[in-house]
Amino acid sequence: MKGASNSARASVPTAQGRAPGAPGQPGRISREGEIRSTTIPMLFHELSVARATGFLTVSQGDVQKTIQWGEGHVLFASSNQRDDRFSQFLLKSGVISLKSLMRALEVMVVTKDRLGEVMIRFKMLTSEDVEKWIRVQVREIVYSIFQWTRGRYSFESRSPSAETIVIGAPADVMLFEGVKHIESWARIYEEVGGLNTEYRATRDMPKITLDLPLSSEEKEILRMCDAPTSLEEICDASKLNDYDVCRSVWALLILGALMKS
Repeated sequence: MKGASNSARASVPTAQGRAPGAPGQPGRISREGEIRSTTIPMLFHELSVARATGFLTVSQGDVQKTIQWGEGHVLFASSNQRDDRFSQFLLKSGVISLKSLMRALEVMVVTKDRLGEVMIRFKMLTSEDVEKWIRVQVREIVYSIFQWTRGRYSFESRSPSAETIVIGAPADVMLFEGVKHIESWARIYEEVGGLNTEYRATRDMPKITLDLPLSSEEKEILRMCDAPTSLEEICDASKLNDYDVCRSVWALLILGALMKS
């Protein structure tokens, strides 16, 4: 959001390059294509490894969502879907009343200002509040496309637009969280395999997981996989429910922290 805060631009850390051909490392990025079950998670990892800068656009019917990238980091996201609007996030989260929201929307139509700017001006929210909830909105838009199993995507390499608020999140972190938002058990099971499937940690696991927001339970899964361990053994030993175990295993498999043995 422009004008909300002069100091809101997040610095984008430099992503460390990874050697081609390492476990879990994909090849060249396809500039466009059809979306299938694993397309979005794998594409995020490819863009992270390539330290990509540009715009990833996904579309499904009339719905279109765009994610801005900078050196392998997710900077910003936008969507034309009504449920992704900033006003909806504020209302669903209980941040603002319906009466206040309707008043702000009426002013916005007249002044052509952004909703956040109107709310700050009328002291409905502080600039810090607006920045916080825009970041939440951006992340939720990104997570939402991990549910997609059809549609089309395209990536265009160009400089990102000048948004005042960016999240600057490493793409692999967004991938890790995005996969854990996936609701389809059929997709998850197809990738992790049956209970007899064995996993082990890769040599690069410590480096790959260094900056991931791992829970203590996920760290324990990685520790268990120092030696080949079946999915059944992981599920039996973990404090996570089996559904969450399998989502975490899939995410770690894509990232190259785990491999099937």
